[in-house]
Amino acid sequence: MSRKACGAAVRGLVCALLAWPVWLVWHLSTYDATSAAWSCYDDAGCGSDQLATLAPELGIALTVLLGLAGARFLHRATPGAVTAFSALAAAVGWYDAVADGRVSYGTLTDYTLLAPVGRHTVTAWLVFLWSVAAAGALAAVWGGAVSLRRTAALRRARAGFTTAAARLEGWRPVRGRRGEVTVVFHDRRGARHAVPVVVDRAALGRPVLAVYDPERPADPGRTRVAIPRQRRRPSVRPGPPPRTRVPGRSAPPRADQ
Repeated sequence: MSRKACGAAVRGLVCALLAWPVWLVWHLSTYDATSAAWSCYDDAGCGSDQLATLAPELGIALTVLLGLAGARFLHRATPGAVTAFSALAAAVGWYDAVADGRVSYGTLTDYTLLAPVGRHTVTAWLVFLWSVAAAGALAAVWGGAVSLRRTAALRRARAGFTTAAARLEGWRPVRGRRGEVTVVFHDRRGARHAVPVVVDRAALGRPVLAVYDPERPADPGRTRVAIPRQRRRPSVRPGPPPRTRVPGRSAPPRADQ
């Protein structure tokens, strides 16, 4: 297994291990919402030692970690996907609580995220959670479509296409944030090609790949521009220029001599 594939497998395993506690914590936050016991004092306020009272805050933290780990695979769909996943887990928690007789759909109950957000019926909380899940799903679909278009992932996965490092020249606005440029690259035979394509403005000033048909590398209809995920490179400080010695002339004495 290559180093890249091994890294992807490890990251996928981390995502799977994080997804399970995210589901459990958000499920617990609603399933045990009405059974959480609070102790209140006049001067110190209210507190509880039950996990259900801290589950929403813990769920938010775990959801953020899941998003950071899954961004390598989901790209721009990550925020919407993890939001929909968390809201779905909380909604299932309410359904399970109703099925087990803990609450009914008309039960009035508090629910705390980072702060108390009011006292409503279980039905109202379900409507809220399903709305959040739907909004997250729509955001995930939109973000995934943007990522697929910018990275040309579907075209790159097809057997009849290959990629080459490229550069973009020129810019003529077409519509919105898209414009026509000339992508310049060399194919596998070393031949140079300059093909007109339409790209997002985000591709300007960034390293890009030309995704082309090796049988017709100069065909604009078979050529796309992909914006790969940028990797941070260690910064290298430029050192002093090397001294050039002239034959027959000795080097000048150093200041400390």
